[in-house]
Amino acid sequence: MSSNFSYRPKSKKQMEAWHKAKVKEKKFDFKDFNDFYNWYNDQEKKCHYCDLKEDESQKLVMLEKLKSDRFPEKGIIKRGRARGVWLEIDRKKPKENYSRTNCVLSCYFCNNDKSDIFDEISYKKFMKNRYGYLKKLIKEI
Repeated sequence: MSSNFSYRPKSKKQMEAWHKAKVKEKKFDFKDFNDFYNWYNDQEKKCHYCDLKEDESQKLVMLEKLKSDRFPEKGIIKRGRARGVWLEIDRKKPKENYSRTNCVLSCYFCNNDKSDIFDEISYKKFMKNRYGYLKKLIKEI
């Protein structure tokens, strides 16, 4: 793959598809699509947890510096192979709905790592000292 790279922001069409899916799942507490879209556009495009910028993540993935079956292959984005290209919308409290107060932008790596296991505060503590955080939990058992 050539080292030519041009950042591509997420399209409104992609955002509308994401919104429609979350409404269908009944996990959406923004007022409407425009409220969500305005929130999204107002966000700085960097990961809430590690500060990786969207264009940096996109470059790593599209130029195949990191590989996954979830990433585009040879720079081609297709269904099931678009993770890592854009920042993801993460819920700070994973059991609560998507809303202005419960959403942040997260890179694929942090969002995948955080999963639905941690809330925002616990994940930040975990990131600082992974082994120590887990050892402390074991001692609480």
